[in-house]
Amino acid sequence: MPNVTIEGPIDLRQIVIRRPEMFLRDPDGIKRVSEYYINTDCSKLLLEALVIEPGKKQQFFFQVRKKPDGALIRLEPISEVEKTPGVKRLMGQVAFAILNCSRSNSKKLRAVA
Repeated sequence: MPNVTIEGPIDLRQIVIRRPEMFLRDPDGIKRVSEYYINTDCSKLLLEALVIEPGKKQQFFFQVRKKPDGALIRLEPISEVEKTPGVKRLMGQVAFAILNCSRSNSKKLRAVA
């Protein structure tokens, strides 16, 4: 299952407050995040996502889980999602948006397949 690890301090509340743009439209379709849900202790964030590609429409959730040394972004385990190029591209866009919401310049992005 594809996932992205972000190293460095992350404040998930700032992502919900700022609601960064996570929308892509290209010749391959539409990819977007529409809703943000955070748990009460601000350690997990769910992002409701939609990917429309030729002949396929998928709705699912990304899970952003805070770790002591950063955050892990992955597909919600209960989601039945085909890992298409559009899903992977939106996951990259989510990671990029989270990095941009963070104020520290000490972040490293590491993609894990």
